[in-house]
Amino acid sequence: MTADQTENLLFETSPFGTLDGIVEHDGRVVYFYLNERSDDSSQPGRFGTRACWVRNLERGPLVLSKMDMEQGLAPMMPRNDCVDSELHQLPAAESLSIVWFEEGNGAALRELDSETGQQRTIAMIPPWSGVDGFFGYASNCAHESPLAWPMPDSKSLQLRIDRAAEFWNSFTKQSSPFVPLQGELIEVYDNCFGKQNQKQYYAIDGGKFPPRGLVRYETESETVLLTVGMSLCSQPAVELAVENPSEFRRIEIGVKIPHVESNINEALVDSAMRSISSYAAYPWRNHAWLGHGHTIDWSATNGKATLVKDESITLPTFRNDPIHLIFVEAS
Repeated sequence: MTADQTENLLFETSPFGTLDGIVEHDGRVVYFYLNERSDDSSQPGRFGTRACWVRNLERGPLVLSKMDMEQGLAPMMPRNDCVDSELHQLPAAESLSIVWFEEGNGAALRELDSETGQQRTIAMIPPWSGVDGFFGYASNCAHESPLAWPMPDSKSLQLRIDRAAEFWNSFTKQSSPFVPLQGELIEVYDNCFGKQNQKQYYAIDGGKFPPRGLVRYETESETVLLTVGMSLCSQPAVELAVENPSEFRRIEIGVKIPHVESNINEALVDSAMRSISSYAAYPWRNHAWLGHGHTIDWSATNGKATLVKDESITLPTFRNDPIHLIFVEAS
């Protein structure tokens, strides 16, 4: 095969609709790719494309072939950098599956062993890929190379993949973890803002995954807007910035809009609802995270705003992580 004669073995879009997972081969070598989806190719996002070698289908060269790369061919792993340098069969497409990390910015490629019936991870592009020349791990990689690094012997990492698979499988036609979480969040919100006050609930997910809502309370002095279900999913990139990501990766966002002379500024409330709905999807759309002290553009007031954690309101935990309520404080 030539560079333009590659064949897809697997194609799957991430649950958040931001990345495509692709497994392809050209008869010589198999690669696993994560490719950022973009509606506007002139405005690429933060992720781009990340490639991880999976296995050679022919005996690899002694060193990386610059000629192959110059011709646009996917490079083969040098034979001495393979755990097993013997010829490998092309994996059957039906034996392959992708497990997305809960944050949506990484994935593991698994292969089903037809003899044992067990799935094993054969390649992985984790959330911390794309830094310092590292893009992914492969089970048949013996030494660090530009194409892949050896698969780490890490029980915690394998457990994380298993937990991610369990999380995605928990969404079925009959049930969803969003429903109990939604009820627990609204119960707390009602106790804080809903006593004898007007309440309205809006779906803000546009019918797409993940489910999210927005609840609006009218008190005597202000309008309070609060997201419902943003904490269902772990925010991406938190682990790249803090030592204890569990403390920071699940949030809900709120904003308080004071009434002016007891009157509701509906235009400002509508604008704030659009802004908060947009930021409810921001982390997964931009492969970034939001937290206490972060500054954001706040279109509701055409200015900047600071995110401030509310220490007085205790939200429920989810998947053993605390959930923090972060209020938007416009400048």
